[in-house]
Amino acid sequence: MESILHRFNPWWDGDFDFPGIPRKNYVSRLLELKDSKDVILITGLRRVGKTTLIHQIIHTLLGGVDPKKIFYVSLDHMSLEKHTILDIVEEFRRLSKLEHGDFAYLFLDEVHFKDRFEIQLKNLYDMGNVKIFASGSASLDIIMKSPYLTGRQRLVHVSPLDFNEYLAFTGKTVSPANQHLYPGLAEEYMETGGMPEYVRTGDVNVLQALVDSILYRDIAARHDIRSSSNLRNILSLAAQSVGSPISIRKISRVLGIPVETVSRIVELLVEAGLIYLVEKDGKASERKASPRKIYIADNGLLNVLTEHVNTGARAENLVYLTLKDRGTIRYHRSSGLEVDFVHDKTAWEVKYKDTVDVQDMKSMEALRKYKTRLILTRTREETVNGMELRPMWKFLLDERKRSI
Repeated sequence: MESILHRFNPWWDGDFDFPGIPRKNYVSRLLELKDSKDVILITGLRRVGKTTLIHQIIHTLLGGVDPKKIFYVSLDHMSLEKHTILDIVEEFRRLSKLEHGDFAYLFLDEVHFKDRFEIQLKNLYDMGNVKIFASGSASLDIIMKSPYLTGRQRLVHVSPLDFNEYLAFTGKTVSPANQHLYPGLAEEYMETGGMPEYVRTGDVNVLQALVDSILYRDIAARHDIRSSSNLRNILSLAAQSVGSPISIRKISRVLGIPVETVSRIVELLVEAGLIYLVEKDGKASERKASPRKIYIADNGLLNVLTEHVNTGARAENLVYLTLKDRGTIRYHRSSGLEVDFVHDKTAWEVKYKDTVDVQDMKSMEALRKYKTRLILTRTREETVNGMELRPMWKFLLDERKRSI
């Protein structure tokens, strides 16, 4: 085990270069939490950049912390399969010559690969003198409803790159004199999405492998789903239905799959972080009875899952992904009129085109109870009857400046 742990922790033996391109919002947020006693749980899709983010935090800590007191391990490594988390941490303390009273930072990557990891994290927490950062798949936030860590944990969900991060990753800067380039860059981002490895390489196999890994490794194998074709068919139909209310029963009818099977698979796709479900605005009974809208976790993934998605649906998917961190987002429908998203006192309607006419604004015009009404266009920018028409690129730049 000793040689493996040294390889995981190169800063014990020498310099450690800053990895990747900084995701400043996440690094800042996680560093703010380093002095809290809570276990910090970092979740997100596979390949969304959690491990790189952890190494960026470690690099920052190395500016003022003894390298021997910083420990990183990826718990999915085959050579560690027979060892518990407690065994591995004990070996770290032995190698670093740390007494049990000495404080240390523990970065436990892919923590969900260890059986009963929740109680092991609780044991480490209760023994004290450690700050624990643990990462895992998107389903970790569901798994962590275990009572062992109730009141002892803080969850940070890592999303794909936002528009600002996408520009940084691709090395594209826009001067004040060249803001006319933004609409084209926003469309490029809307097509590519924000999975870091795909943004860097443009290799579509990265996204296809990611989908296969989640469907067959995270869902089918762990939850005893015998028909992998059901998984892929339901996910494909979800992608084709982005932005349209659709019920479990309709999916069942279209695909010829039992309602109970569809319901279970949809829940697992949500748990895995591949899809999001958005309810209709209204009373609890109305929300439960109404079909929900489906959105895909990344626009790049949306584009590899189906060729049958128009630009408007692609834009709507991206807007939802940009808004979701605000809290509970719903859609509005009444008297035959629909508005894409509502939250608190704000409503958003996606009209990704330059020519927005009276008919396009009809739904928002009727929705006067919302203090702020935004219609997201391709390039048009003005205020009409109290409704703000805002270009998509401006929305993408401004919205993600909100704190995580």
